[in-house]
Amino acid sequence: MTVNNLITCVFLLFFLNVHSKEQYVILEWKFKGIEEGYDHLNRSKISVDGKEMPVSKSFHQSEWGTYQLKLSKKEHKIRLVNEAYYNGKWAEHTFENQFSINAICEFELNAREVSKVQIEFNLDGGNVSIIRFDTNGIELIRKKAAFKGRHYPMKIDWSFIHVEEGYDHLSRMLVFVDDIEYGISPQSQESKGGGFSVKIPKGSHRIRIVNQSFVNGVWQDHTIINNYSVEAIYEKSLEIRKSIHVTLIIDLNDEHTVNTWEFKKI
Repeated sequence: MTVNNLITCVFLLFFLNVHSKEQYVILEWKFKGIEEGYDHLNRSKISVDGKEMPVSKSFHQSEWGTYQLKLSKKEHKIRLVNEAYYNGKWAEHTFENQFSINAICEFELNAREVSKVQIEFNLDGGNVSIIRFDTNGIELIRKKAAFKGRHYPMKIDWSFIHVEEGYDHLSRMLVFVDDIEYGISPQSQESKGGGFSVKIPKGSHRIRIVNQSFVNGVWQDHTIINNYSVEAIYEKSLEIRKSIHVTLIIDLNDEHTVNTWEFKKI
């Protein structure tokens, strides 16, 4: 093969990759805080936008498990359910099956900008960390976008009921606009509730409100995956053309939240 032919082939492969409508995304997962003698074989069941994929190969929990997805270059919802091989059979790694953590996670990714996602299940702290990497292999940290045009205030008031004695954690609310962090509330005890306002850009946006608790020196999303009784994440797609008031009443006993979204003058 001549040098010119080689250059042509390389250019053609680069062109096809750049203009392809699909992108390979690697999922990696492992466990930390593993007790000696309990480094089980594990595998993951993965679904993309509700469609189940073939089950992964098996790996030891102490090593990175891997799974390659071929995705169209758009936003996707990924669900991963981990299974452990214990007592001669596969079982979902959940509290219900007598494991110390619910090794299940759901997240969104844009295959146009994400090439790899790393998931780490902490058997000590019971939390799950998810890190996305861009197409250059650099950790993807989404920064606040400079939304132009008019903004409208969004006021969020929240309260917790049935807070158990000894579990009155510090809490705060995070607001995301189209997956971009847009505001963080002041901290307050769960028993006192809280409220704050943030300005939201005009137009069609997906608004997500995430409650976090401060436990063992770390802020954690108040979710079932992180061993809380309530999934304290609230999300809506809205056409923002006026002020909005959001009221959240989070019942820690009934594992339910009354959430009200009202367009009104603030």
